[in-house]
Amino acid sequence: MTDAFTDYESKDDLATRDYAPGKKEALLSYVRSFRYKAVAAGFFDDAVTGEVKIGIDYLAFDDGTFSWTSRDTYHVEHYDLAPCDEFLGIALTA
Repeated sequence: MTDAFTDYESKDDLATRDYAPGKKEALLSYVRSFRYKAVAAGFFDDAVTGEVKIGIDYLAFDDGTFSWTSRDTYHVEHYDLAPCDEFLGIALTA
């Protein structure tokens, strides 16, 4: 399994993308279309604010080739986190 997103611990590590209209929504729709494969203990943190996101489960997903977490989905939605180009291509053509 290949990570869909690069590792990030803080806002300095966050690789972002300037999404064309509709592309971010298509990516979010794709990543949200899968059932979780695993549940991690606890919650995740917001890499920009450092706030622990209580109430949002830390879940792992995969599409058979790429893997990602609910933390990644959160950061796409709120901060335009950029996936690897191959994963974005798959998500946009699904």
